[in-house]
Amino acid sequence: MANIIYSLAQEGRGHASRSYEMIRRLAADGHRLIVLTGGDSYEPMKEAMVKTENASLLRLPGLKFFYDKKGKVDYIKTASGNLSTIMFGDIVVKKVANLIRRNNIDLVISDFEPFAPRAAKKTKTALITIDNQHRIMFEKPAKGAINEKNAFSYAVARRMVSSSHPLGKHCIIASVFKPHLRKKRLGKTTIHAVGPIIRREVIELKKHVTKEDFVLVYVKHALEKAIIPKLKGIKEKFIMYVKRPNNHKPMTNVVYRKHSATNFAHDLARCKAVISSAGEQLTSEALFLKKPIFLISENGTYEQEINADCVKRKMVGDSGTIVEVQKEDITHFLRNLESYQKNINRMQITCSTDKIIGIINSELRKRQ
Repeated sequence: MANIIYSLAQEGRGHASRSYEMIRRLAADGHRLIVLTGGDSYEPMKEAMVKTENASLLRLPGLKFFYDKKGKVDYIKTASGNLSTIMFGDIVVKKVANLIRRNNIDLVISDFEPFAPRAAKKTKTALITIDNQHRIMFEKPAKGAINEKNAFSYAVARRMVSSSHPLGKHCIIASVFKPHLRKKRLGKTTIHAVGPIIRREVIELKKHVTKEDFVLVYVKHALEKAIIPKLKGIKEKFIMYVKRPNNHKPMTNVVYRKHSATNFAHDLARCKAVISSAGEQLTSEALFLKKPIFLISENGTYEQEINADCVKRKMVGDSGTIVEVQKEDITHFLRNLESYQKNINRMQITCSTDKIIGIINSELRKRQ
């Protein structure tokens, strides 16, 4: 059995959801894992790993986005807020490299976390990346997907992904909207486009999907105050998962619930539609359970703009940016759920966890 470091990005809770599914599968196979993360991902990962044998969790510094009151990325605050992490990045890489050496690590796996891949390169340790962000580098975009409005964020995203996340033996792009690749190899790296990683809990709930009279809402903590006013006055019941329910003023049509992976999955199976941030994981899980979805993307975040564009192109929901979306956009979405539902029912979504585990084990066998 192998010694593995599994590092994951810290923004939002989606990275924790899909990474934990991979971690518990690898741990169940007898591999020993050291998990590295921080920020939004740390607490849900800590909670999830309580009963996971063969795995330990360490906190890792990471990059964080800052937003203005409208929910738009504040690039000046983001740059200044991450200055110390960037300045001391080499120290973090050195510490992770020492961790690799002390624990005789055979493989580093990274879900869009920048320090462990650099440490893997430094120590000449095998590296596999599993994320959806690398599609920005390797996808052949659909016609019209890149336009005057998002060309800048596309260029920035490509630069950020290529410069901060080194490639290893395999680059696995996992997405419910499986991308058409420009190429399948780059140097010594094999590039794979696969379907989404779906949590076991969500797969099990597929047999018990219902359509009750409420809409499920989730956005990352930093954007909660920006989206709540846009739900006011809509004649629907919303169940919204937030970090601190008591911090929000009561609204007659909104029920606030504290983050819980288990409870959220059950509500996802019961709701009639979803409104969420435009991240990969919840988009995948919602469509897997045949739920129409309204994606709220962050301005200037091309990864989210891809998902929002795909939802519209596939006509399985609608989307808008956090700054531009209005109450009328949400009500229009809710009026058209039946149309979206028909298109979702035609989708064939297959969980790719087994396929990814196969790629990992194949690489490990080469190292024995």
